[in-house]
Amino acid sequence: MKHREPRGQSPLIAGEIGTLTRRAAIEVVLCYPNSYRVAGSSLGMQVIYRALNSRESVACHRAVLPDGGLQSGLTSLEIAKPLADYDAICVSIAYELDLANLVQMLEISGIPALAAERGPQHPPILVGGPLTSSNALPLGLIADVVVMGEADVVVTTLLDWFEAGMDREAIQTHAAQTPGCWVPAVHGDAVPELLSVRDLDLLPAYGAWHSPLAEFKDMMLVEASRGCPRYCKFCVVRAPVAPMRSPELERVIAVLDRPEFEAAPRVGFVGAAVSDWAPIQDALRAAIARGKQIGISSLRADKLDDSFVDLLHQGGYRTLTVASDAPSQRMRGKMMKGLRERHLVEAAEQARRVGMKQFKMYVILGLPDETDADVDELIDLGQRLSGRVRTALGIAPFVPKLHTPLAEAPFATIAETTRRLSRVQRALGSRVDVRFDSPRWSWVEYRLSQGGIETGHAVVQAARAGANFAAWKAAFADLDRAHPDEERRAAKAAQTHGLWPLAGAR
Repeated sequence: MKHREPRGQSPLIAGEIGTLTRRAAIEVVLCYPNSYRVAGSSLGMQVIYRALNSRESVACHRAVLPDGGLQSGLTSLEIAKPLADYDAICVSIAYELDLANLVQMLEISGIPALAAERGPQHPPILVGGPLTSSNALPLGLIADVVVMGEADVVVTTLLDWFEAGMDREAIQTHAAQTPGCWVPAVHGDAVPELLSVRDLDLLPAYGAWHSPLAEFKDMMLVEASRGCPRYCKFCVVRAPVAPMRSPELERVIAVLDRPEFEAAPRVGFVGAAVSDWAPIQDALRAAIARGKQIGISSLRADKLDDSFVDLLHQGGYRTLTVASDAPSQRMRGKMMKGLRERHLVEAAEQARRVGMKQFKMYVILGLPDETDADVDELIDLGQRLSGRVRTALGIAPFVPKLHTPLAEAPFATIAETTRRLSRVQRALGSRVDVRFDSPRWSWVEYRLSQGGIETGHAVVQAARAGANFAAWKAAFADLDRAHPDEERRAAKAAQTHGLWPLAGAR
């Protein structure tokens, strides 16, 4: 290891509670290619951070994307050590658009983004995170090893490699023989089955730190359940691919009494389907009894009875947020959402009953077979909801994802998506707070979500050109000229090699 004296902590973590500032014979850095505000609220990153700090001989520090952009060499938050000086670089990546951030973080640190351009003097790059459950193929030219699915299954194996002092080549050799590890240099586009935690003794996962600068301000996180019991056609985290696994209530409540939770004013219960976890109300009561405010990562409108909403309000909720996802009842049925309009209306009435300040509903526009009549139904519903309680709509363009039944569905085009979004905003803007994701950036996300290994060239090209929309558009145009079938190759490769359930979930 290249030892340098620490230059002090980053101001970003000055108010953080739970920081693990350690030195050891082997030092690795865990990167999150987004801002500290986002990274600080990633439970997956916190779980891996704690696990990588669980052995005396290994210390793990963190690095994030600086708020002011990348101007000079990137260093770790805990000791300001340059990334290139670490023995290994681990990456937790959640979103397609963060691929360009990863490229920039590596290259500003003097580390070539393309694996083929790195040598034995460079630390190995190991990548995991939620993105691997959708489409890891664009990582193929960048990562030395990709841990597919739920990385907490193999984190002890990673520690063994680090403790043994393995170099980049040795780690790739061992990873190529390890279930759930994809080594692009060895496997090509044959990605393995996704890893899955099957031992409920490993659950619930829980946070390592909380911070006033994180998106979930001053909140410690605990995973009440993992996976989902439902079959929504647009979602990666659906029952056939990520079945729901639930720890016992007593194990979740025990986490609330851990020392790292004592100083946290807020507790967040996270998971893809937390409100489907049967004991969730008992867990909320336990947190409130300990003087905590509460948060929940996902709420289904059809689960919100009087006692549930009363607990939410008692625990500090002032905005009740649910997902309609599709704009109409017809489309909710086609997407297998399992919600009726009356559930959404009743949820809004519950928000009014307890005096919440706002009712917020998430919607997807641009789904296959969607028509103007479906959009009209959304507009009508928004008008009626706003008559009951202050209402906000968060609208996202539909982006087809691999490992879902809609993997090969078309993107509705930037122009058509913009037309539909504008129509909703014009109709509801005076009565409803309508906010939506950019159709242009959703198109970039779509291209990355469908891309094969060669898409990595477009990622690097766009990142080097500043990663603005014009840079992405030019990079994809060059990719299409060089590899005209690349966008569809990904879906075909996934169908052939990687469209599996989680390992052990068959």
